[in-house]
Amino acid sequence: MTSVITIAGRELKAYLFSPLAWIILGLFAFFTGFIFVQIMVASRVADMAPLFNWIAVLSLILAPALTMRLFSEEYKLGTMEMLLTAPARDWQIVVGKFIAAWVGFAVLLIPTLWQVLILERYGDPDYGILGASYLGALLLGAAFVGIGMFASSLTQNQFIAYMIGMIALLFLWVADAPANAIGQNNPIADFFRYLALPGQFQEFFNGVIASQHVLFFVSIALITIVLTTLVVSSRRWR
Repeated sequence: MTSVITIAGRELKAYLFSPLAWIILGLFAFFTGFIFVQIMVASRVADMAPLFNWIAVLSLILAPALTMRLFSEEYKLGTMEMLLTAPARDWQIVVGKFIAAWVGFAVLLIPTLWQVLILERYGDPDYGILGASYLGALLLGAAFVGIGMFASSLTQNQFIAYMIGMIALLFLWVADAPANAIGQNNPIADFFRYLALPGQFQEFFNGVIASQHVLFFVSIALITIVLTTLVVSSRRWR
């Protein structure tokens, strides 16, 4: 556990001094603020429900940028070999990096808290729905971070890692499209519909916390952690 915390702290420190991380935070804060204002102007109602759908879209674009350096940079700089000789197991390295990136994703949501204050001042916020929405955003972020981290473990080129992560997330986003083409009452179509991200996170943004949706995002995070660990372990024996 100490190794996990040490690696997570190392990665969080790297984020703190990374210009890209601050740019991502700035972009996320700007666009969420801008969209929230536009929603209020258009509907004349202080409501965060539509904003969380846009948070999911922004996360789709920005999360792979947050994770693309996790392993790719280690490969490029030649520090991965040194990391593998550290007194830490492969899964501890992966989990430590995952935790750091997930915390980094959670930090992106902090600027949206001022919008909650506006709701309190000018609206009638339902904190049950807000709590479920933030939980859904964090679980969505865990899945996005896991996929982006796995993509980063596959290449030393950060741009390629970003594109792999983005393509994988886009596939999951529109996974119900081939299902609609296949038709109804078909197990393959049902499987693709299950993979479609909007159908999994939308319930959270409506204030509903369903165990099957929680399990979906946790499963993606765990599967990508295992896959990334296998990739890292394979490098140890090259």
